[in-house]
Amino acid sequence: MASRFQDTPHPYGAAVTELIQQFSNLPGIGKKSAERLAMHVVEHSGQEATELANSILRVKKEIRKCKICHGLTEKELCNICSDTRRDQHIICIVEQPKDVHTLEAAGVFLGTYHILHGRIAPLQGIGPEDLTISSLMQRIRAGNITEVVMATNPTVEGDGTSLYI
Repeated sequence: MASRFQDTPHPYGAAVTELIQQFSNLPGIGKKSAERLAMHVVEHSGQEATELANSILRVKKEIRKCKICHGLTEKELCNICSDTRRDQHIICIVEQPKDVHTLEAAGVFLGTYHILHGRIAPLQGIGPEDLTISSLMQRIRAGNITEVVMATNPTVEGDGTSLYI
C-alpha cells in the first residue's frame, strides 16, 4: 500500500512518518492528530510505547464476538448475554458495540442486545449480508423473544436498516 505521504519529504524520518500514517488511518484521526500521537510516542519512554503496542496485540489476540449478540468479549458469551438477571425475551438492536456501552451507562435497559456491526449503506457497498441480521433473525425465530427495541442511529442509513429489519 502506497503511503499517502510518500511524495512529501520526511522531516521526522521514515519511521515517524510511517507511524503518523498508521495513526491517520484510524477513524476520526486527521493528519495533525496523528502527528501529535506520533510525537507523544517518540517523546515518551520506550516502556509506554511497549505497553501501547502490547495492549493492541492483546486486544487482537483475546477479543472476539459473543456467539449470541456479537458484542465484544474475551469469552464465548459476553457479560450481558451470560447474566441470568437480564430479560432474555427483550432484544435491543444497535449498530456498534460502543452503542451498548452508551445504553448501559444510562442503566435503564435490562434486556439483551444484538450488535449489527454497522448499518446498511448502499453508497458505501454495505448491504444486509454484511451485517449480523441473519443471526438476529435466527434468534427471533428460535422463539422466546417478546419485544424488539430498535436503537439504530437516527440517520438515513440507520433508519433504512431499522426499516429493513
